[in-house]
Amino acid sequence: MDALIGAPLDEMAAREVTTDRPVADTPARALPRTTRRTVTLQRATGPLVVDIWEARTPVGHPPVLLVHGWGGSSTYWEGTARDLAATTDVIVPDLPGAGRSQPLTRPLNLFDQVDALRDVLDALALPRVHVVAHSMGAAIVMLLAAREPQRFGRLILVSVCLFAGRVQQVVYNAIMKVTYLMMAFRHPIMADLPFLSRLAAQKYFFRVPNDPILLRQGMLDYLQMDRATAIACANDACDPAIPDAARRLQSPVLLLACRQDTVTPGENVDYTAQTIPDCRVQWIEECGHLPMLEQPVVFMQAVRDFLQIPAPALPAQTA
Repeated sequence: MDALIGAPLDEMAAREVTTDRPVADTPARALPRTTRRTVTLQRATGPLVVDIWEARTPVGHPPVLLVHGWGGSSTYWEGTARDLAATTDVIVPDLPGAGRSQPLTRPLNLFDQVDALRDVLDALALPRVHVVAHSMGAAIVMLLAAREPQRFGRLILVSVCLFAGRVQQVVYNAIMKVTYLMMAFRHPIMADLPFLSRLAAQKYFFRVPNDPILLRQGMLDYLQMDRATAIACANDACDPAIPDAARRLQSPVLLLACRQDTVTPGENVDYTAQTIPDCRVQWIEECGHLPMLEQPVVFMQAVRDFLQIPAPALPAQTA
C-alpha cells in the first residue's frame, strides 16, 4: 500500500516504522512468508499503533480492517491477517489502552475508541474498507459504520450480541464489577504461570489449545491493558447508542456466532440479527469466544466467502 500516510490530522502526527517481521507459516497452508509495516499515530491521548500487512499478490480488493475486542490486542489476529494478506491489504490496530497503544494521557471510553478507529482510516487515507471485528470491537465498528456508512463495505461481526433486556444488563454490570476488582491485583508475572494462563483461557475456549505461547500472550494482553480505559469501555457496553447504531447499519453484515461461547449469550443471536437490517447468521460448532484461534479453517472460509476474497493458490510442490 503505497502512500498510506496522508497529511497529519489535528493534534496527531503519523510516524511510519518499516519493519521486516516475518511470521511463521501455518502448517496447514504453506503460505509464503509475510512482512508487515508498523505505523504509530501520535494522538493527543497517546500512541495508536497499527500493523499494515501488504498484499503479496494484490487483486484489487478493498483493504480489510481487523478490530480486536476487550482484553485483547492485535496479536490474536496474526493468523487471519497473514492469510488474507495473500491477496488483500490488511489493517490491524492495537486500540488505545491495549497492546502497544499505551500509555494514555487519560482513560478512553467506547466512544473515544470509535474516534480512534476513525483516525486510523483518516491517517491511512482509506476511503472504504471491509471489516472483521470481534466482541467489543464489533460494537465500536457498528457505532462508526452507522455514523459514516460510506466508508464501509461488508462487515463481519464475530462473537457479539446485543442485550435483549434490562435483566441481562443488570447481570452483566454485576459481573463486571467483580472483574474490575480483580483487575486491581494484576501483575505481568502472572503470565509466566502456565497453569494460570490455562485456567483463564477456559472461559474463552471450548477446547483450550495446547499452545503455551498463545495462552501466555492472551494472558499478557489482559494483564497489560490500561485498567481505567478497560473499565470505561466496558461500562459503555449497555449504552442504547449501540443497538441504535445496529438498526442504522447500511452494510451487508455476517454475524458469526460460536455454539459454545460462554461470553456472548447465544440466545441473543437471533434478536441481534433481526435488529440489523441486512444481516445473516453463521454458527461455528465446537468453538468458544475466539473462533479465529480455535477454528481457524472454518473461520477463514466464512470470512473469505462473505468478503468475496478468493483463497490464494497453494505453492507448487517440488519433486
